[in-house]
Amino acid sequence: MVTINDKVKCCGCSACANICHKNAIRMVQDAEGFMYPKADASLCNNCGLCEKVCPVTNKEAHKTQDLKKAYLIQHRKKDVLAESTSGGAFTAIAEYVISQGGVVFGAAFDSQFKVIHTSAHTSTELAKFRNSKYVQSDLGDTFCQVKSLLSKGTMVCYSGTPCQIQGLRKYLMKDYENLILVDVVCRAVPSPGVWEKYYQYENSKGHIKDIRFRDKKLGYQYSTMAIKTQNGKIRREGIESHPWLRMFFSGMIIRPSCSACRFRDPHRISDITIWDCFNVYQLDKRMNEQLGVTRALVHTEKGQDVLGKICDRIHVHEIAYEDAVKGVKEMRESPAMHPDRRKFFADLNTMTFDCLLQKYYPNTLKVRVKKTARLALNYLGLDVIVKHWLKKRK
Repeated sequence: MVTINDKVKCCGCSACANICHKNAIRMVQDAEGFMYPKADASLCNNCGLCEKVCPVTNKEAHKTQDLKKAYLIQHRKKDVLAESTSGGAFTAIAEYVISQGGVVFGAAFDSQFKVIHTSAHTSTELAKFRNSKYVQSDLGDTFCQVKSLLSKGTMVCYSGTPCQIQGLRKYLMKDYENLILVDVVCRAVPSPGVWEKYYQYENSKGHIKDIRFRDKKLGYQYSTMAIKTQNGKIRREGIESHPWLRMFFSGMIIRPSCSACRFRDPHRISDITIWDCFNVYQLDKRMNEQLGVTRALVHTEKGQDVLGKICDRIHVHEIAYEDAVKGVKEMRESPAMHPDRRKFFADLNTMTFDCLLQKYYPNTLKVRVKKTARLALNYLGLDVIVKHWLKKRK
């Protein structure tokens, strides 16, 4: 029977809950707002499947037939590019799967802006998957849905973080020719419980109509988080000043397992790996870096075949594999948890969110100066130049 004694060793993929034929395992939110499996001993028949499918304790090795192919990708449609986190590569892959009568799974908001994994059966539905979701998604019973579709011969594309993809692979217990796995290079996943409280805090100031964790209004290189309210007002701030981005990137609200992630490796068990490419001009000057570019690794012949099928939807240029993964810390290094993390979560359940932010992430003069400086550089068109200069110095 699955038991979690060390939370660093559970990524919350829900494979154990999905595989249990007795429904003896539920995913339950802990005090930090993360989901962990909880088993009911009275229902358990000790089959051992829950332990067998755990991707953390039974990590699957990367495939030996890795192609080590790397590409830069931009969707040909400007509206798709504008809505996408980077270059819209996943939309192009998903459009192909839909055109083949397939089903696509990815992370999306529900009506209350909770981040969940859900399916799309039409191209119109794919818009909900665009743009990053800086919250760990609730996978629900999507693993079970995927297996049912695959057994019927339906093509399925499933996207997620590396641990979620590993969890699905372990759950399925075998490869399927009609399954396309796409993983997203992941820094870490923030707490769904903290996100719920933060959403309520923001919503109380004005009913929220839309949220974008990676808005491109000020350009791809200066991506911001944007919150739009029903009255049409938009609050747009960058990593230096937006409370949620500050909490996330400082390591305050990340899942414990992310600080010791076992899935940080350029070699993946997925078919395709996708992520940002902010240094596109260092790799290829033929693409407009301000529109957003997806960097992609193709690991399998299946993934290469899919890329070939979507060439009419994308601009694509092959680059050296070594150049694509060079300096990508998220593939090799786990972020550290904030030293005040324990205190933060203790205060989370006793303080109002406004007081919590004032204590840990106050809007100081230094923060306001950074925000003003970045906006000024963006207005003058100098932000990209300065960003590249700072990277070279670093």
